[in-house]
Parts: sequence; C-alpha cells; structure tokens
Amino acid sequence: MTTPGFYNKLIILSIFPFKTDKHPTISKTRRHSFLDGLALLLNGSNPCTSVYPLLKEKKVLITRNKQLKDNDEEYFDKFFGLIREYSQHCLTSNQHGMNEIYSSLKSIIFEYNKNKCIKRITDDLFNDVVSNLEKLPNKNVDDLCEKITYNILNKDSTDYYHLKENKMSLKEYILILFNWVNYIISNRDPIRNNESNLELKIIWKFQATAELLYHSEIFRSMLSIVYSIDNVERILYYLDKVSAHRRSFNLILKTLNKRKSEYDIVELKETPSSSFDKIWSACGLHNDQTKTAFHNEYIQNKLVQYDTNLKLQTCLHSEIRMIDYLIEQNIKEVHDKDVEIGISTLPCYLCSIYIEKLNIDFNRMFYVTALITDGKIYPNWMFRKNEEDKIINYVNNQLYTFIKNDLQLLQSRIRTKSGDSDKQETGIDDDDVNNTFMLKTMNDIEEQ
Repeated sequence: MTTPGFYNKLIILSIFPFKTDKHPTISKTRRHSFLDGLALLLNGSNPCTSVYPLLKEKKVLITRNKQLKDNDEEYFDKFFGLIREYSQHCLTSNQHGMNEIYSSLKSIIFEYNKNKCIKRITDDLFNDVVSNLEKLPNKNVDDLCEKITYNILNKDSTDYYHLKENKMSLKEYILILFNWVNYIISNRDPIRNNESNLELKIIWKFQATAELLYHSEIFRSMLSIVYSIDNVERILYYLDKVSAHRRSFNLILKTLNKRKSEYDIVELKETPSSSFDKIWSACGLHNDQTKTAFHNEYIQNKLVQYDTNLKLQTCLHSEIRMIDYLIEQNIKEVHDKDVEIGISTLPCYLCSIYIEKLNIDFNRMFYVTALITDGKIYPNWMFRKNEEDKIINYVNNQLYTFIKNDLQLLQSRIRTKSGDSDKQETGIDDDDVNNTFMLKTMNDIEEQ
C-alpha cells in the first residue's frame, strides 16, 4: 500500500526549481516511431495517450491518463475507418481514392488535435528560440555559402528537390530557407492572438514550414555556423515539437503506402534499357563496339516488353513469405536460435542475400538449405511489405555491385586497354524514391 508520505514527497519535489536527470531511452525502430506517432494523433488535448497493437486479435489497445469521452470514441471510429479505406486504396494503387482519404484524414486529425498544436506553437517556453531565429535571416548569405557543409542529400528532402531537381544555386536556396524562418517568426504571435478563431490551414502551413526546416540538412548546417550547440538544439527541439503531428501523420501514410499484397504490379519509372545505359556509363564504359557486341549477344530484344509496358508483375517468394510470418508473429525456436526452413528448391540469389541481411538486422538465424543459391535472378521478385529502407538499399546496392563487377570484368576481357582505365566511378541515382509527402508539404506552404 502506498503511504501518504510518498505523495507528500511527490508534491514537494514537483514544485522544486530543479529538474531530475534525464534517463536515456532505447533508440527507436521505425515501428516504435510509427506507434509514437499514432499515439500522438489519438491524443487530442490530453496529457498522454498510449497505444499497443494486438496483432493476433487485430486490435489496437488505447489507454489514457484520464477517462475517454464520447467525442474521443467518435474520433477513433472515424480515424480508423479512414485508415482502413486508405490502406485498401494503397493495395490497389488507387491514387484518386488515396488523395480523397488524405484530405478527410487531415481535416479530422487536425480538428481533433487543434488545441494541442496551437499550444506547442505558442508555448512561452520557446520565446528564446524565436528571438534567436530572428538573427538568422540577417546573416551574410555569401559567407554562409562558403562555410556550409553537407553530406549526400536525401532524395525525398526539400534540399534535394531545390538543389538537384530544380538546379537551384545554394545562395538562392538559402534565401528560400530565410523566407521560411521569417514565416515562423512573423506568424507565431498572430496565431497566439487569434486562437479561438484560427483556421486549420494556418496551423497546417506553420507546421509544414517547421517540418521542411527540421528535415533540411542545409538549414542545420547554417544553424551550426551561426549558433552555439545549446541554441541549435533548442531551435531543432522547437521545430520538432511544432511539426510532430504533421510528421506523424505523414509517417503513418508513408507506411501504408508501402503496404503490398503478396503479389504486386510495379510501375517502372524509366525503361530498363535507360537504366542499363546509365549503369554502363557509370562503369566507365563507352558507347562503342563493346556495348553493341554485349547487347547483341546477351540483351537482344529481351527488354522490349518491359520498355513498352513499364509494368512488372511481382510476387513474394515462398521462403521470404515464411520468414515474414515468423518475424511478424515473433515466433522463435525454443532450444536455440536456428530456424530451419524446408524448401522444395534452392533459393534464388536475391532471396539468399536478403535472408542474410534479415538475420543480421533481426538477430535471427533463418536457415534455408544453408543459404546455397541456385544462382538465378528473377525479375518478378519482391520485398516483404513495409520493409526497412536500409534493408532495401542493401539489397539494391548488392545488385548494383553485381552488375558493375560483371561489366567491368567484361571490359577487361573484351576492350582494348585505353587511357581512361583510371576514370573515377560516378554514382547512380536510384529513382525509386517516394517524395510524395515532401511535395505535399511544399504545396501546403505555397498555398495561401
């Protein structure tokens, strides 16, 4: 039994001016981030909401610090009903249906969470952040251009969209970032002064602007140049808090967008012939007789049907389907970590490297005939639904390395030795990037 003295201590400590030490938490998986985002969108103006998916019963458990009200249950019914509809449209690639549900979801989510969103935007605890941000647009742009450093840009980022796709100069893009910062600075007080009559689109645009800044590596580099580490962390923390509802919404829909049936039709974004030409060029090979000879001997007219239709019917191979079930249901061997799976034929090359990667990432030991492969690569192959991007990238890189090594081996055998043998390798752009939600964010801040 908890004694009254315990609660007296709680009361006393709650009014103390100092804070307790923060205990580090375990780093989040994508699944954890998904569930955190779901809990936030179901929270409304309440202190805290927790969720847990009961997969076997196809239920989501929801708990609150306070008792649920009728309007909460009404919102939950609408929310999960629309989520189910959106998910079905994803399975059939019905883009029109997805767009309609997107608009309906956005409306009910931000109406339900409106007060919490406003509170995060106008919280007095972040007055120092806004004051600090006011200094940034006054900095010399040319000076920032010389000092800014960044790594390879994510293809679903606003940085990549402006600098690579739109061929914008760094100076031009910095001025756009300054405009977004000025928007945050100039609209915070009007939102505070008009809370009771505020339109949802104003909140939505403020969050969209904060989200773009939060994800921008160029913006983060600018912050590190202008501010101390503590101030940089405070600014990013504010943008994180302000844009959290919107980012959670996008994460959930992105995850559903990746949902696939065990059979899928892939729409190719460019012809396989064009992709082959890019890889050939990136390997330092010229468009000469060597390429012609290779094409005539190996490719012939085998790519014509894919180039013409730009569609590919794929399916989940049986051994991957079995492993997917074991992972999802958290089924493990009782006596040891080995999970031996029987299979009627040898796994293909892709399945073998995929299983190796799954073993590493999930700390499992899935064995399929000791991972001996039949050496074949089948075009109708597919990943598990909702697969991690890092795993997809790993398999994709293995494929690219396999092609590159074979072509370079061909070069050493067939081509006459020439002076370009030391030519630096160039990167290949992977066009299989879903920047739909970044473009929606861009569209939201441009609409007014």
